[in-house]
Amino acid sequence: MKRRKSKYPWYSKAHWGEDQKLQAVACYVMLGSIRETALATEIPMDTLKIWKQQDWWKELQGQIRDEDVQQLDSTLQKVIGKALKVVEDRLDHGDYQYDPKTGKPVRIPIKAHIALKTVTELLTKQDKIREIPEKVEIEKTIDARLAKLAEEFQRFAKAKTIVGEAVIVSDLVLPVEVAVNAN
Repeated sequence: MKRRKSKYPWYSKAHWGEDQKLQAVACYVMLGSIRETALATEIPMDTLKIWKQQDWWKELQGQIRDEDVQQLDSTLQKVIGKALKVVEDRLDHGDYQYDPKTGKPVRIPIKAHIALKTVTELLTKQDKIREIPEKVEIEKTIDARLAKLAEEFQRFAKAKTIVGEAVIVSDLVLPVEVAVNAN
């Protein structure tokens, strides 16, 4: 990877383009090593080390990793769909077994303990999936309560204390304090 020449003739160093920086970050995410990235991209290790400390590097690295996670999630969804179709087929029509008399595979019903184990695992996974939105809703409720408490504490902290003159009650003299809300 060649860097382009500087547009100023008196400046001897060249300039690395945005596409080269992006390629360096992507290469680093894939390889996981500055040294290997430097060899693959032909960008000096010192330059890569400086870039790695900058905010734009971290942002690009996060974006690339997020894209990888989304792509992996999509692929996993396809695989899970295919696996569930196979499990459904086996539950409906049975497992394949070789019949030595006919020399062909035949389908026999699956055993009850295998069906029970499959259903139990699927129900457990389904419950976990359904709990995720409930946890998010509970967290939102807790956050709302905490925000409301914070507002109440702010109003309470802004309250002014007014000290009045002493009021004579029978033989005792007591100072009067009244809390007045600033709002």
